[in-house]
Amino acid sequence: MNLRTARLLLTIVIFIVCGLAVAKDAVAQAIPKETEREKKSASVRRERRQQVRKTAPTTSKPTNSEESDHFLDLGDGFKDQQKWKAAEAAYKEAVNVWPGNAEAVQELGFLYLSLGKIADAQQTYNRLRPLNRSYASELLVDINIRQSARDH
Repeated sequence: MNLRTARLLLTIVIFIVCGLAVAKDAVAQAIPKETEREKKSASVRRERRQQVRKTAPTTSKPTNSEESDHFLDLGDGFKDQQKWKAAEAAYKEAVNVWPGNAEAVQELGFLYLSLGKIADAQQTYNRLRPLNRSYASELLVDINIRQSARDH
């Protein structure tokens, strides 16, 4: 087993243990209400990611992108299970492993929006903008919608 695989397995075990340790807290954690638009856009983003992974040549990405993508998928799984803190940690680790992973930065921004952390989502937008303007504009639209809803 190489070092990268061992690191990934250790991280997964840590997430599982943390998930079990905070299971009691998860009940008390506020569960954000996701709108139909947000649910649809999340599934569209996942489908787009899967298409890009299937069609993109493997040599066009940095070597750490595969590990980052694993954390991104792990974050998606935690988000589906409504384990918000674990999802946030997985998305952050995906960005730490490969800071150029625009998809991970975008998903972190959308997670912040789902949790009502608009200021964090705006900071994430600022980080995403130089990486991928298209992804950043998708995030900005939702930030503006959330701000408008909060202001009214």
